[in-house]
Amino acid sequence: MSRIEEVLKRLQSAGATPASVAPASSARRTAMRSAVPLAQKKKVTIEGERYHVSQDELMRGGLLAPIDQAVSVADEFRRIKRPLIANATRTGPDASAHQNVIMIASGLPGAGKTFCSVNLAVSISLERELNVLLVDADVAKPHISRAFGLRDAPGLIDLLVEEAGDVADLLVRTDLNDIQILPAGRSHPQATELLASERMSAVVRELATRYADRIVLLDSPPLLITSEAQALAGQVGQIALVVEAGRSSKQSLEQTIETLNSDKAINVVLNKTRGWGRSGYYYGEYAYGYDSR
Repeated sequence: MSRIEEVLKRLQSAGATPASVAPASSARRTAMRSAVPLAQKKKVTIEGERYHVSQDELMRGGLLAPIDQAVSVADEFRRIKRPLIANATRTGPDASAHQNVIMIASGLPGAGKTFCSVNLAVSISLERELNVLLVDADVAKPHISRAFGLRDAPGLIDLLVEEAGDVADLLVRTDLNDIQILPAGRSHPQATELLASERMSAVVRELATRYADRIVLLDSPPLLITSEAQALAGQVGQIALVVEAGRSSKQSLEQTIETLNSDKAINVVLNKTRGWGRSGYYYGEYAYGYDSR
């Protein structure tokens, strides 16, 4: 039995629970205090057991907004996702390859990139004809894997090292609107080379084409301080660049954009803005807003 199979078995016994396990009264109580609206899918279904995700833990970790701010958050991310989905579903001669694979990036740490990744995944999960896969590609600091309780689960790096592995075996189906997670997996001293490899290209190609109704979000490391992020940027179809208002300088933004392929669609998300009034929302010390170009 490979390491992937061993850890998958341990994860399944420890965390995966059938979606129907909660009684109806408990489900209603949960829905009343949920930060995430229940998705009403038109035709997209994912069968099998779901791994339970604690929304309370995600809120405490700063990855979901508090209940009283959830509506404002949802409205902002509805605006953010629309151009991304439009690009992802575009067809015709002007459509680029793998447009449904979106890298969520920032130039420097602390911009709120992972917050945006999680909330963008939540927002896309509400689409009636789409599913969403969230990939923890920040392999040096796998915040998403830790926050979702999947730090020890096999994931992306294991898939790149063990080339015979099947992508589908490592996807973790959650009870958070059927969002699927591909954890970061093991740490590796040659992570940059693995992410820039032909094997990674094959993995991205499979993720992009295996299911036509899937949007793939890659939470990446900061572009200006890691080589892994630049390797990832060459593998995706479009990029959502998170910029921290009041802290990201014009120079650092220009340097960040220079590291990216100018042929790719780049949407800019202005994060931690202040003075947005009724269209913004505050969480802790921050406010979050949106800008796209």
